[in-house]
Amino acid sequence: MKKHFVALAAVVCSLTLGACSSDKEVVTLPNGNENFITTDGYNVTKQDVFNAMVEDYGLTALLDLVDYDVLSAKYEIDNEEIDTAIDTYKTIYEDFDQFLKAQGFSSEEELRIYLETNLLRKAAVKASITLTEEEIQAYYEENYVATDEEEETEEEETEEETEVPALEDVRSTIEEKLYTSKMTNEVTTAALAKERAEVGFVIYNEFLQEQYKTVDTDYTATKETADVLAKTDAKSYTLDEVYASLESAYGLSTGVSLVDQHILESKYKVDEKEVKATIDEFKVALGENYYAYMKQYGLNDDQEIYDYFELVKLQEMVFEAEYPISEDKLKELYETSKPDISAYHILVETEEEAKALITQLDAAEDKEEAFKELAIEHSTDTGSATNGGDLGAFSEGDMVAEFEEAAFALEVGTYTAEPVETQYGYHIIYKYDEAEKQSYEDMKEELDYTARQEEYTQTKLELILIKYREEANFKFTSETLQDRYDTIVASIVESE
Repeated sequence: MKKHFVALAAVVCSLTLGACSSDKEVVTLPNGNENFITTDGYNVTKQDVFNAMVEDYGLTALLDLVDYDVLSAKYEIDNEEIDTAIDTYKTIYEDFDQFLKAQGFSSEEELRIYLETNLLRKAAVKASITLTEEEIQAYYEENYVATDEEEETEEEETEEETEVPALEDVRSTIEEKLYTSKMTNEVTTAALAKERAEVGFVIYNEFLQEQYKTVDTDYTATKETADVLAKTDAKSYTLDEVYASLESAYGLSTGVSLVDQHILESKYKVDEKEVKATIDEFKVALGENYYAYMKQYGLNDDQEIYDYFELVKLQEMVFEAEYPISEDKLKELYETSKPDISAYHILVETEEEAKALITQLDAAEDKEEAFKELAIEHSTDTGSATNGGDLGAFSEGDMVAEFEEAAFALEVGTYTAEPVETQYGYHIIYKYDEAEKQSYEDMKEELDYTARQEEYTQTKLELILIKYREEANFKFTSETLQDRYDTIVASIVESE
């Protein structure tokens, strides 16, 4: 059960299979039967990949096109800000072209349009927000005047007093802070929906209309039909435009996902009973919170939940086949494993404080009782101080490395002779108990879980899938997408 909770806590659809595909044909492409990806045993058509893309990203792609056209005709943005951002990317990434490909942009111009769209949306949302003079004055007094008064109180004698800036000198900064605080998701969604409505935005595809109604609750769906997907008063948006936008942004990942799904399902057969048994474990463990818990990870109904756990099982089968966990590996882990220990600790801010407390412990007759009393009086760890610094029992991996190394090295009934420094401060640790080490057989399941956590990494999974695609002679029909794919693969292989 533990491993499934860990799996669910990872990014949902880490394999990007199953849940990312769709058999639903939302819009029929005129050239939908043309191949998008070819392999020796299975080809992905443009219609296949479009079906998968449009369900998850179709509305996003359409609104990106619409918002850029609508907002660029109404608002001005600072192009220098975009130039600076692009120059920064070029400075950070030595191979800028590789960066563009990895991020899904076919050119610098695509990146520029993406950045422009974000700034235009921000400008539109700001225009929908009204700031009052009272709000600006209140922010100024709270964050400039009051702060300065507090500093003067804390530092009675200063060589040079900090001068409070005039309101007009910081007005633009205050306004930007207030705008940002008011740009909630609700405000942003409403402002952009209003901008689209004002230019007569209409969607002619029923599926996309239903999706958009969840974004703009005031939108009235049309029953009219047209040979375009959507339009505004100034422009129409064709199927080809939306497809091109989707292909550029999501074609690579979606196409790869469809192929991977087919390859793995042809290699490995998942037992439906095992998947349902795992789901039943969650239902029992979570009770009435089961569906709410699943929704936290984007799993909204029984089919999505089943597809996900089928995916998890498929991932396990891939790893077990390619990187089997041997008995020798488990025995090696057993030999190096340590039983749980129990300890008290005292946490203080400085090394000098810690050393002074150790000196007091050295002089005490009943060192355990003295340790607990000092923890109550001096420890800054409020969670354990009231209990004499008692941390209870803990296992390897539960504590930060420096603390763990020192604690496990102690004999029962002894404490650290020198302060132990961690990111939290300086610790004195007293080890008061050590559990008896379990037998190999009793620990075998836990050891297997630990081995999987160490061996089954995302990079290894990606390398397995790359190998499977190579064996199937995987190839995009688009040279641009194939070039981007090759760049990403090279980067993964280099990181091994």
